[in-house]
Amino acid sequence: MLRTRKRSVSVLSGCIGVLATALALPAISGQDQAPPAKGPQGPVLRISGAQVERVTVDVVVLDKDGRPVPGLTQDDFTIFDEGEPRSIKSFDEIKRGPGKQASPEPTPPPRIATNPVRPEAREPGRTFVILFDDMHLSPQSAKNAKLAVEAFLDRGVVAGDLVTLVATSGAAWWSTRMYEGREDLRAIIERLDGHRILEPASQRVSDYEALQIVEYQDTTIGMRVQDRFDRFRTSLIQQADPGQQTEAYRSMMEIYGRGQIDMYVHGRALETYQRLGARIKVTLEAVERATKSLAEGRGRKALLLVSEGFVMDPAQNGFKKVVEATRQVNAALYFIDANGLRTLDPMYDAEMGHMVDSHDAMAISADLGREGDGAVKLAEDTGGFSIRDSNDFQSGLVKIGLESQNFYLIGYDPGDIARNGHFRKIQVKVNRPGATVRARKGYYAPSGDSSPEAPQATAKTDPVLQHALDAAGPVSGIPLRMTTYVMEDLGADQVRALMVADVDVSELSLQQVDGASVSTLDTLAVIASRERGAVQRNDQQVVLQRRAAAKTGPLWYSFVRNFTLATGHHQARLVVRDPATDRVGSVIYEFDIPSQDHLRVSTPVLTDTLQASVGGGPAPALLARRAFAHGATLYCRFDVFGAKKDPKGVPQVRSGYSLRRKPEGTLASVPPTRIEPTSLGALARMVQVPLGTTPPGDYELVLTVKDELTGESRELVEPFSVEEQPTPSRG
Repeated sequence: MLRTRKRSVSVLSGCIGVLATALALPAISGQDQAPPAKGPQGPVLRISGAQVERVTVDVVVLDKDGRPVPGLTQDDFTIFDEGEPRSIKSFDEIKRGPGKQASPEPTPPPRIATNPVRPEAREPGRTFVILFDDMHLSPQSAKNAKLAVEAFLDRGVVAGDLVTLVATSGAAWWSTRMYEGREDLRAIIERLDGHRILEPASQRVSDYEALQIVEYQDTTIGMRVQDRFDRFRTSLIQQADPGQQTEAYRSMMEIYGRGQIDMYVHGRALETYQRLGARIKVTLEAVERATKSLAEGRGRKALLLVSEGFVMDPAQNGFKKVVEATRQVNAALYFIDANGLRTLDPMYDAEMGHMVDSHDAMAISADLGREGDGAVKLAEDTGGFSIRDSNDFQSGLVKIGLESQNFYLIGYDPGDIARNGHFRKIQVKVNRPGATVRARKGYYAPSGDSSPEAPQATAKTDPVLQHALDAAGPVSGIPLRMTTYVMEDLGADQVRALMVADVDVSELSLQQVDGASVSTLDTLAVIASRERGAVQRNDQQVVLQRRAAAKTGPLWYSFVRNFTLATGHHQARLVVRDPATDRVGSVIYEFDIPSQDHLRVSTPVLTDTLQASVGGGPAPALLARRAFAHGATLYCRFDVFGAKKDPKGVPQVRSGYSLRRKPEGTLASVPPTRIEPTSLGALARMVQVPLGTTPPGDYELVLTVKDELTGESRELVEPFSVEEQPTPSRG
C-alpha cells in the first residue's frame, strides 16, 4: 500500500552529542577560510560549463569460476549511460599479482621515514580500508566482525597491500603495509568492541519499524509493534482509562485516530528513529572520509564495511555523498554483515511473552532482514557486493581480495546531460561468453553551478590537510623526512617523545613581506597509540625568512615537536603544506615506547652538529637524517634510566661502543667504562667517532649498557652512512 511520506522532527541534540564522536585521526581545524584541494586527485567527473567531459568506471570481469579475466581490450567492452551506448575515450588494465611471500625474518624498520618523490613511478598496488562499524555493532556481533577482519588479514591480502583500519566511533584509524603491519592491525582489532546496546525487548522498536512508522506512517507495522507491546504488557496510550484521558490526549487522538498507530508506539518509534539518524550520520561521515583518503594512487581501492548494517533512510543525504566519493576515487564498497546467519530476534520469542503468531513470523523475519538495506544498497551502487546470511566470512573475503588483482579503468564522455542532481545509471557489457561484470551502477549528475571536483571548505575544516592526514600512504608534494626520539620518563607511565622532521623548502613559493622574502609552512603532527587508541596532535604555522639559494638541490628546514606519550606502539603522521600553492607532503613513522620498569636507554642522538645548550655547553643537534659527510665527527648522546642504586644511592652503570661495517665486521671498539652520574643522579653519555679515515658506505654504531648491580644489559645497534658530500639541514 502506497503511503504518504512524512518528514520527522530533527535529531535530538543529546543523541548527537553521544554519537557524533570524532575519528581517531581528528578532523582538522584550520584557518577561517581553508582553500580547496589542488593536489593530485583520483579519476573524477570532469565538468566544463554545462558539459560533463569524462566519467571513469572501474570494472571487474570474472569467469564462470569467479576468477578475474585478464588481457581484455577496449573493443571487448560496451558501456551505456542511461541506456545509451557511449564511446570509450580511455582504457587501462590494472594488474596486481598475488605478491611475494612474507619474509621469514622481517627487517627492522628504518630509523628515518621519507615520502616518495615520484608516486607515478610506483607500480599500481591495492589499497583496502576496513571500516569496523562499531556504531552499528552490538558486543555480540562484534565477535563475528573481528573474525571477519581476521579472515581478511589472513587470506584476503598479499604482500605490499596498503590497509587502513577505521572504527566509525573514532577508536581507531591506522594505516600500514602488508605484511609488516598485520600484527598491528590484529592488536587494534582485539581491543575494539561494539557500541550498540539494544533496549529491553519490552520497549524496543527496531530501526526498520521506526523508519516505517515515523517516515511513512505505516499502520500495519505500527499495529504489529502495538501487539508486541501488549504481549509484554507494556502500557499503551489507547489502553488508558477513559477517566484519565486528558483534553490534550483526546485532541491528539482526533489526529492519529483510534485503531491507528498508538501514541506511545509512535513516541517510542520516534525516539528510535532519532537515535538511528544520529548513528547513521556518524557512520556515513566516517565512510565518506575514509573513501576520500583513497584519492592518491591508481591501483585497486576497496572499502570493507564490517557492520550489522543500517536501514535505507531517504532522509540521509550521506548515502549520496558516499556513492559520489567512491566514484571520484574509483573505489568499490563491500558490506560484510556481522549478524551471520539470522534467527528470529529474542524480542519475538515465547520466553518474552506469548509466542508470536505463526502467520506473522515470515513478515517479521523479512523486516529484520531489511535492517541492512542501506549498507546493501551502498555496495550495489559502488560496484561491490554483500556477504550476508552466512557464518562463512572467509570465502567471501577471499573473493574480494581475488577480484581486486585484475580490473579495468574505462572512461567515456556522457554528452550534454541535465544538471539536475539525478542518479544516472551505468551498464557495462563485455564480449566474453559466461563472464560476469561487476561495476558501479551509476553516478549523480551535477546540480546547479556546484562542481564536485573541489571539496567545500568550512570554518571548521581544512579538506586539504584532512585528506593528506587520512591518506593510507605518504603524500609526495613536498619532500619530507622524519624520525622520533624517546627521551626521559615523566612518571605515571608517561615519557617525553620528540618528533624531528626536515622539510625541503627549496621549491616553496616566496612572498615579499616588509622587504624580506618569506615562505610559510602549515605543519600538522599527529601521533596515535595502537594499544589505547589515544591521539595527540600539534599544528603550527611556520614563517621562514629566506635568502636566494646559492646552489640547486634540496634546502632542508628542520623543526621539533614535543609529545607526552604512554608505553606501547605508536604511529606518527606529519603533514606539511605550502599554503600559497596548496602543495602538500606527508610522511608516516612507527616507533615503540618501552616499559619503564627496567633498565632503559633513550633513543641515541646521532649527529654531526653541535649547538649551545641551556647551560651554555655544547649539545648535539637533533636530526632527521643518518647520513654524514666523510671527514666529519659523529657525535652520539644517550641517557640511561631505571638503573638500580647502591646503599649510598649511586647507580653503577658501564657503557662502551664499537664501530662495524659489513662484511668487514668490527673496525674499532671502546671498552665499557663507568658512566658518572650528575649531581641529580642522571646518567648520560656522549661519544665521538671521527669519520676522517672512514670511507663512504653503510655502518653500525653498537652501544652496550650494563647495570653492574643487577647484571641487566642492553645493546643498541644504530645504523648510519658516510657520504662524500655533506647533506646539512638548515632551520
